[in-house]
Amino acid sequence: MAVHLRMAHWVENHPNLTNALLTGVGGLFTLFFLISAQWDGITWWCSIACWLPLFFRRVAPTATACVHGALVVVSLLAFNVAPIALCLWSVPWVVYTAAMRSPRRGRRGVFLAALLGCAVLGVRTNHWFLFLTEGYTPTEWLLTGAVFGIISAAFVTVAYLVGDLARGRLQRREQLEDRARRLEIEREQEVRMAAQDERARIAREMHDVVAHSLSVVIAQADGARYAAAADPGVAVETLGTIADTARGSLTEMRKLLGVLRTDDETATAPVPQLGQIDQLVGSVRRAGLPVEYRVAGEPALSAGAQLALYRVVQEALTNVLKHAWQAASVRIVVEHGPRGSWAEITNDGVGGTTRAPRGGYGLQGLRERVSLYGGTLTAGPHPDRSDVFVVRVSLPGEGS
Repeated sequence: MAVHLRMAHWVENHPNLTNALLTGVGGLFTLFFLISAQWDGITWWCSIACWLPLFFRRVAPTATACVHGALVVVSLLAFNVAPIALCLWSVPWVVYTAAMRSPRRGRRGVFLAALLGCAVLGVRTNHWFLFLTEGYTPTEWLLTGAVFGIISAAFVTVAYLVGDLARGRLQRREQLEDRARRLEIEREQEVRMAAQDERARIAREMHDVVAHSLSVVIAQADGARYAAAADPGVAVETLGTIADTARGSLTEMRKLLGVLRTDDETATAPVPQLGQIDQLVGSVRRAGLPVEYRVAGEPALSAGAQLALYRVVQEALTNVLKHAWQAASVRIVVEHGPRGSWAEITNDGVGGTTRAPRGGYGLQGLRERVSLYGGTLTAGPHPDRSDVFVVRVSLPGEGS
């Protein structure tokens, strides 16, 4: 970083110390000027009295300007002393600070008071120069006072305008900094929301992949245990089915983890198609559940909506295996049309023994997934039969 930038940064971080140093430097300049001009003791004391309030310029700019100006005017009127060496730099300085840091009423009041002080200076100082000439006219007296007043007012006005310009620049910088902070907060919130959405997506995929396969494995294992005593051949066949299901689940899990670990959009993703519902139904049938599956029409859904429909059927069959494994019938009806697709999964056996604890997040995740594509999902007991559970899903077509 350049030297001047480091100095500016230090000044911003140490405003009070900087003000004290600048006030001290101004005092040294005033002292040198007073010594060179060999002014009397009253001028010394008036200059010191007017100089001391300047140390509070940053803390109370309006009050400092008022006190400093009042002391200067008192010096002019009461002691006939004009601390020119001090006022040359102190008056524009306090006016600049008031214009930059004071509220509107305060900075305007300071400016008007400074202009009034310039008029007083013009009235009181013209005779200091005219005494060199004898018999000066009133016109000369007025012109001399006007010149002093106008020059002083010009210095004050320039200081006020520069301070007002600095105030506007400071406000714009603060606005930009505030906007940058708000953008940073918004960006962090977006990152957190994206991470939360990603965790929810991963949770849904993990649930859909693992829960169904484990439910099939559990059902097959229970069947193999009961069949082992009567027919060992059936038990061996069932164990083979368990092994195939576990391998398929492991393969799908590896695909899922591979997608989660890479940003490559061309990577192989575990996205089942609607045509794989037949395989899903077959695995449940091998677990011992009688499943009837009917499908009509051609799907007009996007790839994401087809995946959502597949997951609904998968979750419904998984819940049957976990909570209604003694069901006598499971019926799946899927209808496709140009405006969308509709599916209904019904099963009996509700209220019997269950193989898994209740209260999971499967249906909740399905509702979230379906709602992303503008669809609806309902799940609950049949209105006429309490032992029958019905899941209905409706998804709009891609062009709807």
